[in-house]
Amino acid sequence: MHPEIISLSCAPMPFMTDCDLKHFGAFEYHCSRCCDYFVLIFMLDHHLKFTEDARLTTLSAGEWYIQKKSLRQSAPLPSPHAEYYWIHFQAEYSANRSDCIRLPIRGTFQPALFLPLLRELHAAFSRSPRNPFEVQSGFYRLLNLLYTHENAYSSLTASVMSYLNEHYPEHITAQSLAERFHYSAEYINKRMKAELGVTAHACLAGIRLRRAARLLTYSDRPVQAIARECGYSDPSLFYKAFLKAYGLSPSRYRQEHQIPFGPLQTHDT
Repeated sequence: MHPEIISLSCAPMPFMTDCDLKHFGAFEYHCSRCCDYFVLIFMLDHHLKFTEDARLTTLSAGEWYIQKKSLRQSAPLPSPHAEYYWIHFQAEYSANRSDCIRLPIRGTFQPALFLPLLRELHAAFSRSPRNPFEVQSGFYRLLNLLYTHENAYSSLTASVMSYLNEHYPEHITAQSLAERFHYSAEYINKRMKAELGVTAHACLAGIRLRRAARLLTYSDRPVQAIARECGYSDPSLFYKAFLKAYGLSPSRYRQEHQIPFGPLQTHDT
């Protein structure tokens, strides 16, 4: 059973608004509320019980959890002596599977790795006067560790992604990937779908189209030349794929986004 995934927009990035260390009493309940923000919880001791839209959730020490915004929360049971760090943050959901921050709703964490960052973040937020850059920097360091920990790809997926990023201009098919990596095309797609949310073909298309958008923005190369350079031998297929991905034709996209400041560098930055 795959864990529930939350997809957040990369722009604007998630923004922390509040945090604290919470200690429950012997008969204390989780509060009843409906938040317009997300809540990231790191459990330190005992258990926390609450419902989200009437679905009961129990968190134990060593678990982290993201309470989604706009869900009704309450608690039918107390959470005696629960102890945890909580972080409120603002973020927007994203429907763009190829360019988003994807995290499971819950997971486990290693205290030796996360507690120092949580303590530093709490201390930075509690200082007066507060340095907002220090606070957000600490929040992003924490999110980066969480994201890296939860999005570690299998060796197969990492190898396929590396190959696609390097060879995207070439003719690549499901069969050629199967022959190169010695797994069936079905298995490769199954692993990439589970870890990235997209098939190998969709991943390759995303790489090609992002490269094309960059070339349209930073170069004066003809559209057909860009299509060929990005792996599209048929300009009409490139046109249709680009229009579907960006909502604009390649030429129109160039008109609206081109930056006439020198030639495009030969490497991505």
